[in-house]
Amino acid sequence: MREELEAPWPVVVIGGGPAGLAAGLQLSRAGCKTLLLEADRLGGQARRLPRIENYPGFPGAVAGKRLMSRFLRQARGWGLTTRRAQVLALRLRPGGWTLKLRGGARVAAQAVLYCGGARWRALGLPGEGRLRVVYHAAFDEAPRFAGRTVAVVGGGEAAVHQAAALAARARRVYLLSRGPLKVHALLRARLAACRNVVPLQGWRVASLKGKRRLEAVDARGAGAPVRLPVDALFVLVGMLPAKLPGLRRGAPGIFVAGDARGERFRQVAVAAGDGVRQGMRCLSYLSRGGA
Repeated sequence: MREELEAPWPVVVIGGGPAGLAAGLQLSRAGCKTLLLEADRLGGQARRLPRIENYPGFPGAVAGKRLMSRFLRQARGWGLTTRRAQVLALRLRPGGWTLKLRGGARVAAQAVLYCGGARWRALGLPGEGRLRVVYHAAFDEAPRFAGRTVAVVGGGEAAVHQAAALAARARRVYLLSRGPLKVHALLRARLAACRNVVPLQGWRVASLKGKRRLEAVDARGAGAPVRLPVDALFVLVGMLPAKLPGLRRGAPGIFVAGDARGERFRQVAVAAGDGVRQGMRCLSYLSRGGA
């Protein structure tokens, strides 16, 4: 296994979410020997989505797990090689790049297509690291909070989706946003139908309360501060592109796709399309001899 990883590759894709799998598919279909490395489970955050309603070709919606399994099956069908490995750093070398992996292995590649995704921002509050705070869209975890009271922080689509998913099981869901919700009409209507969701627009979480587990959050807004007893807090207040030591955008042979680009629109279809586009750019780079 280690010898296989270390063998020189024309392209190594880092990240196995929609962008990475789409890029790997595009490269492999073009006859380019490609290795995809993923530190976690293939499919990325999209794999956790219970329903994707705006991916073309699925009029009745599709579960993220099912869609990502199709991505993977199609990419492997064209010859994409996937391995579970964490890339720690990149280093420029003559004729390409060296990828340092956890465990000591190294991979040589003429080009690297980085699809490391993004992570949710933290609130930066004391106790945030030890209390029950969730930093991903955990739609599949809603059953864990049946009959409980939870809070969601954020004003975008992910936060509203999370609040609606939790409302199906939780006793009460507080939705705190610093300003007006930035969602389309369909999501507004779905949220309004959730009678146990309490929207608190113009409010923010000021502090967390609890010793061994989260017991309450102190919220501040236009009125007097309030303490909200909660069993869990979901923080969905924007994302930061994942970083990798040694990755230099614009460097020869480096391509970035999907949420790792840090662009505003983050959808599965957008990430997949970007993966295909960057895969095509990578192929063009290789056809010119890496120039």
